Amino acid sequence: VERDLAVIVAESVTHAQLMQAIHAAPTDGLLQGAVLFDIYRPKPDAPAGALTVGEKSLAVRLTLGSDEASLTEAQIEAVMSAVVAHLTQQLSARLRG
Repeated sequence: VERDLAVIVAESVTHAQLMQAIHAAPTDGLLQGAVLFDIYRPKPDAPAGALTVGEKSLAVRLTLGSDEASLTEAQIEAVMSAVVAHLTQQLSARLRG
């Protein structure tokens, strides 16, 4: 199962920090991979929307799975919630709306 997740973080957050925080989330082994596929920074003269000065948006595709059985929606949501909570705790990330 693949799910996309976009979070807003400080400009100083690195790709390595993001990946470390994602993989450190308590996902019961269901997180199989994560790939950064987009970085968004507003142009200096454009309205930033949800972003403030010194922030960027990072979009990540998460791959979830189990060798034992197909994942249920509840399991998928639990993994997504765990990853978001861990990113919030570790990197002060917030979901991009």
